[in-house]
Amino acid sequence: MKRLLMLACACLFSINSFASDLTVSDQYIRATPPHAKNSASFLTIANHTNTNIKLVGASSDIAKRVELHNHIKEDGMMKMRQVEAVQIAANSSTSLQPGGYHIMFLGLNNNLTEGQSVKVTLYFDNGNELNIDAPVKKINSNKKQGSTEMSHQAHH
Repeated sequence: MKRLLMLACACLFSINSFASDLTVSDQYIRATPPHAKNSASFLTIANHTNTNIKLVGASSDIAKRVELHNHIKEDGMMKMRQVEAVQIAANSSTSLQPGGYHIMFLGLNNNLTEGQSVKVTLYFDNGNELNIDAPVKKINSNKKQGSTEMSHQAHH
């Protein structure tokens, strides 16, 4: 019994230790117009360790597929491309934002409306996972980021 208790404490410490190694802030998912098939999520991941860590995937039950994407300039045009990973440098943070890296939700099961909250699991190259709740926010399409996001919708 004592061994079992020690093992449980060790596991709990390990989970809490990882939770403080990476923190997520400013997370949100873009609300969608009726019948939209795709949306994107943006967030900032802070790495509080002395080791580079890579975000290698994400999942959620709101869409058929969830992928990591980036905007790239190719032949003078901005295009969206799937990427294998997003690096979070040691003792630094990386922002996934409109016009850059983001999490793409393809084949949405339902419309996403402002005020909802979506559960997303983030997967890292060291085998750890981080569960987050991301609020759905309406983005003003008159802003520069809105037009980038709208062009993203058209490319998928």
